[in-house]
Amino acid sequence: MAAAATMLSIQGDWDQVLREAEGEVWVSCKIPGKPTIRGSLTSKGISSDEVPEVTASEEFVVQEVTKNRIPVSCPGENISCTFLSPYASFSHIHEKNVSYLDISSGGDLGVSSSTDQTFKVWETHNTEVKSVLEGHTRDVFSCKFFPSGQEVLSGGLDSLVKVWSVNDGSCLATMKGHRGSILDIAVVANGQNVISSGQDGTARLWDSAQGACIAVVDDSYSPINAIAVAEVGNAVNLGSPKETPSGAPDSPAALDRFTLASWPFRFCTKLQSSYSPLILPCSGYKDTTSGQHLHRSGPQGHYHYN
Repeated sequence: MAAAATMLSIQGDWDQVLREAEGEVWVSCKIPGKPTIRGSLTSKGISSDEVPEVTASEEFVVQEVTKNRIPVSCPGENISCTFLSPYASFSHIHEKNVSYLDISSGGDLGVSSSTDQTFKVWETHNTEVKSVLEGHTRDVFSCKFFPSGQEVLSGGLDSLVKVWSVNDGSCLATMKGHRGSILDIAVVANGQNVISSGQDGTARLWDSAQGACIAVVDDSYSPINAIAVAEVGNAVNLGSPKETPSGAPDSPAALDRFTLASWPFRFCTKLQSSYSPLILPCSGYKDTTSGQHLHRSGPQGHYHYN
């Protein structure tokens, strides 16, 4: 199970509250294995140059407050954090709560889903809606841009994983196979493959262009809530594939790609709980950075690049 991270946090819309006289927000410091330290920040008003005059309760210290940043520290635990206020507000894109949000690698586009049942791509410089993505029959729980910024990956309550065109909002591929809600998704390398995890306790590797499932991992007994994709080293013992889905490609390249993804899946899901992340060190059959290919040698399933 993943260890809990040390966290310094402020509760509520602190940027607005602390611009009001006597406005107060709660601050907390969470340290793994120790009781959470709680305190408060209080505004005494706004100075002539529009900077909030903020004081902290005895457990915390506030220093060098500016118009858009508040540095807060917890001296007893030697922890500090700087909180930044937003410089833009996109209030008209959705009518209700935003459930998921991602920004393209270039920063010019955003994609978001909402409890108002809409799923949209919009421009970050003027918040103009570029396209409305229609095709999921229920709430969208996760959405992410491909590295190109021209496609979007999504998954939701309808158990479907979809690929969308940013330009016209059309659905380019639909991936079916999960038996429950899609809880997280990830794009592998340049986007040839994608990964999804769900309420059904499975994680799946897909060919994003064909919409075909390449690998299924189903030895988790609880929902897999999160996915992270890491780089693969030059050599790793991968074990052997547990299952090849019916209809999946059976070429050596496809089988190697399946094995490369499935071993880290099984290793990590055995350690995770329903609240811990799943870490997937996989990048596909071909290393897109070096151009090298993966080959198998030896009875134990060792792989190497050349």
